[in-house]
Amino acid sequence: MRKVQEGKPKLGISVYSYCQVLGRCMTLEDVFKDMYDCGATHFELLTSHIENYPNPSPQWIDHYFWLCEKYKMQPAEMGHWAETHLRRGDRMSDEEVLFNLIRDFKLANLLGFKVLRTKITTVNLYCDPEPGWERIIEKALPYAEKYDVMMQNEVHSPTLLTRKHVFDYLEFIEKHKTKHFGINVDFGTFQNAWPEDIYSPEALKTLKQRGFGSEWSKPEDIKAVLPYSKACHAKFNYVDENFEERTIPYNDVLKIMIDHGWDGYLISEYEGPGRDDDAFLGEQMRRHHIMMRRMLGYC
Repeated sequence: MRKVQEGKPKLGISVYSYCQVLGRCMTLEDVFKDMYDCGATHFELLTSHIENYPNPSPQWIDHYFWLCEKYKMQPAEMGHWAETHLRRGDRMSDEEVLFNLIRDFKLANLLGFKVLRTKITTVNLYCDPEPGWERIIEKALPYAEKYDVMMQNEVHSPTLLTRKHVFDYLEFIEKHKTKHFGINVDFGTFQNAWPEDIYSPEALKTLKQRGFGSEWSKPEDIKAVLPYSKACHAKFNYVDENFEERTIPYNDVLKIMIDHGWDGYLISEYEGPGRDDDAFLGEQMRRHHIMMRRMLGYC
């Protein structure tokens, strides 16, 4: 495996960034090769990228580990869901949700993931969790410990890091004194600019209707969350030829993370234009990693 700098964030990429080209003009191996070429050492995989999920074949599993070894990539985070409405009608029972969580814990453990992006069912655009989330997560904690995984709920735009449910999560962690539940900070929560040369008028209108752009988290808001986070989505929307991301205050956020000794996974997640163009997407991923390496003092 590639050498990882101790005491500093580990740089990874989410396979989600390639979701519009994966299976169309890129194979999973193509994605691994691209991540390797970017200089990433770790990756995030969503359950939707696992063939025949939740029961991948032995052949797929062997191929997966072969890719990890060939491209010197290490598992960082597996994205999955704690859904309570997978069928029409009544809400699923806590036991049904727990069954699905345990199933995913086992799979994550098998594939080498110690961190999970656990998406809890929400009730609005601000990702306020459906009532009863505490019961389910509390029941899941012993199994997360057994299979050595940490569930992390994601906080992304338009949710702020100061929203009540974020503090509810922190209180839950402290109450249960657990290391198996935490928070994935998506850098989209810090987005404070929407340049017209990146976003079309139609896109800006849609984002405004969905609650984006009216307010955003301040970089210093991340301080309260860092002790409870092992992986963050380094969301970006466009990195220009000067290796600057003009929508998110990256330098301010990364400086705080370094100053606080945070050494978790920084997972690049691209959600800008041209995601269906593999060449453009690849260039964006490389620019983003060059930018982060410079800010982190890796080069």
